[in-house]
Amino acid sequence: MQVADVDTVPSLDRITRLASYAFNVPVAFVSILGDVKQRFVSQIGLPVQETSIRASICAHAMTANGVLVVSDLMADPRFRNNPLVTDAPHLRFYAGAPLIAKNGVVIGALCIMDREPRDFPHIDQEQLSALAHLVMAQLELRNMSGRLDPVSGLPSRHQLHADYPGILARTPSGTRYAVAVDVLDLPRATEVGQVLGLQPMEVLIRRAGVRLRTALEGIATIYHVGVTQFAFVVNVPSAQHLEYLIMELRDKMLRPLMAAAVPMSPSFHAGICAVVDDNQSSHDLLRKLLVSVHGAFDARQSFRWYSEGRDAQIHRGYQLASDAKQGLLDGDFHLEYQPRFGAKGLKPVSVEVLIRWTHPTLGAISPREFIPIFERTALMDLVTDWVLDTALDQLQAWLAQRRQIPLSINISSGFLSSVGAWSTIAEKLSSRAIPFSMIEFEITEGEWLSPKSTAVGQIAAMAGAGVRISIDDFGSGYSNFSYLSDLPVHTIKLDKSLIDCVATDPRSRAKVSAIHHLAHELGYLTVAEGVERQEQLDVLKGLGFDQIQGYLLAAPAPALKVAELFEPLAEHVSPAGHAQTQSEKVTPIQPHRLIASEFAPRQQRVARRTYT
Repeated sequence: MQVADVDTVPSLDRITRLASYAFNVPVAFVSILGDVKQRFVSQIGLPVQETSIRASICAHAMTANGVLVVSDLMADPRFRNNPLVTDAPHLRFYAGAPLIAKNGVVIGALCIMDREPRDFPHIDQEQLSALAHLVMAQLELRNMSGRLDPVSGLPSRHQLHADYPGILARTPSGTRYAVAVDVLDLPRATEVGQVLGLQPMEVLIRRAGVRLRTALEGIATIYHVGVTQFAFVVNVPSAQHLEYLIMELRDKMLRPLMAAAVPMSPSFHAGICAVVDDNQSSHDLLRKLLVSVHGAFDARQSFRWYSEGRDAQIHRGYQLASDAKQGLLDGDFHLEYQPRFGAKGLKPVSVEVLIRWTHPTLGAISPREFIPIFERTALMDLVTDWVLDTALDQLQAWLAQRRQIPLSINISSGFLSSVGAWSTIAEKLSSRAIPFSMIEFEITEGEWLSPKSTAVGQIAAMAGAGVRISIDDFGSGYSNFSYLSDLPVHTIKLDKSLIDCVATDPRSRAKVSAIHHLAHELGYLTVAEGVERQEQLDVLKGLGFDQIQGYLLAAPAPALKVAELFEPLAEHVSPAGHAQTQSEKVTPIQPHRLIASEFAPRQQRVARRTYT
């Protein structure tokens, strides 16, 4: 039975309170005896947490046949010099029932004490023994069904839930704080497991748990609540005291630990939450601690306090993920289109497809908020499929109106990583008789574009069929020209963050100029996005950019309004002298006729560079 190293067992407090009430005594406790000391894991009325085994009256109860009763401790030469007798609280009466495990081993005693000598009849002894059996049942339960974590040997998350009411009862409101500590972030833990195997990683976690328990001995009970996470509730005078304790704990935890003869450096991220509501469940408390721990991870800080704002943001994200599928069915999503213009004549040459969401209760939701949420879930493929169908239906309608409006559609890495991505898209285009050259797919640069990846194969297949490929948000982070040689890229779109200061900051202008000219040298068409001021436009035109996109020239708008910017093709006049109707047109529109003139020269140049 693994209880010798446990500081407290708050779930036993109800039994000790019952013993104090039933026998009308001021002191009741559960004593667990180790090799050199006894520890009071649950107590009422005692001023100490532990004593030396030599000063233990309970050590005699463990060897007694039944309940040990000492009516007057002062009259017994074994105990008259015991500190609990000679000093405060000056106890005189003792009764202790042994705690006997299923294997017959006595591990401690349930004890009651009084300040006055008294008798303890046989019926009371039987009742005390019955309560001792309840204590033993609780202790046995700790060793079953996850009450002790098998890796660390520490009380588990389930034990924390059981102990939580007792913890609250022991500590005054206003000075209680819960803390969660992560000693090895999950990606790193996974890497360690792959290199060293699970056993050395478990050794790391176990040793980290021992180090935590040792550091908090006499201060708080540590619980193992996650694979690499531990938690405790502590009573300190102020938040400042707690932060000082956390930083001391960090310094101790960051010392290297040995695993498979390799010194490993643990990480340390802590989340803190004040415990101010006695009605708050332990489950909700752990949830809040997870919010704050991950806040520390994201901020790359040693600790973060629980934030209601962050919590609300996470809940909002979960709600958006939950409501998206129904929103597609209910028509809460729609598309808008933002034109791109040729830099020389400022005539529209294509439009970018932009998704919009008007939530029935939350109102308009920015794509910057919901797209990252969708990308972390299985929703992105569903939403991408809807965007493709809706946008291509609109393009088909424009073609029927003889309006040449090439579409630029953002497509996610997750969608492109599917082996059937291009076949799905090709079927959608073919079923609508849309020339492949009318479509451009914008992808965001990143490490997922490795040369042998499924995504790169899908991109190559698209480009080989005549679909243009654009790198979106270039310059916002990963930017690297080297990987572009492995991709059939047609267009580089410089991110708005680069364009913002191009007219006012010489360093920014030099950076934009360098990227633009290198892109041109490599055969790419360049687009500046996010252009909002005339002075930006003047600089970009002077640098020789091919196309411009931004609110200065046109904001995203519904399909009907955007179509007005594009002149329809003139009706072909037949030899008979009358305009052909749609039903008389038998010659299909050739793909090259549907490419705006601003596209053609550079596209041909890229095609020669890539495929010849």
